[in-house]
Amino acid sequence: MTTPVPTCVNHRDVETRLSCSTCGDPICTQCMRTAPVGQKCPACAKVPRNARALGKPSHYAKAIAAGAAVALGGGLVLNLVLGAIRFGGIILPALLGFGVGKAVGWGARRQTQQPFPALAIGLAVVGAILGGGGLAILNRPFALLGVAVAGYFAVRGLQA
Repeated sequence: MTTPVPTCVNHRDVETRLSCSTCGDPICTQCMRTAPVGQKCPACAKVPRNARALGKPSHYAKAIAAGAAVALGGGLVLNLVLGAIRFGGIILPALLGFGVGKAVGWGARRQTQQPFPALAIGLAVVGAILGGGGLAILNRPFALLGVAVAGYFAVRGLQA
């Protein structure tokens, strides 16, 4: 099965395999601007680096949606599993955090700069708290360690 070739964001009839090194949008050779760090789209090439916002609004929306879906779904599954087997209070939140980090990275189109790590940590912590039984987790120090581990592995998942 072949995957479709993306088309340039400015020229919808031109297929391309190039993408902007800043925002990740597909660009054709007509739109491409050569920069010291790769090819850029015209919009990213003309904005000074210190004035550039990191990520597009669609990146933030996709990162939040994907991370929240994995965090909530994984948190509910974690709650069910921990309620049934009573062990894995560190390993399972680590897996949850890693999954949330990968989901945020997918939504952010592999961008790893701030604020995406903070977003991944926040969503992983919410998922781990849900998995630990809600705010009752505050009474169990070992479960709190699982929440911290979920946050750590969320960043690791984002960077992987």
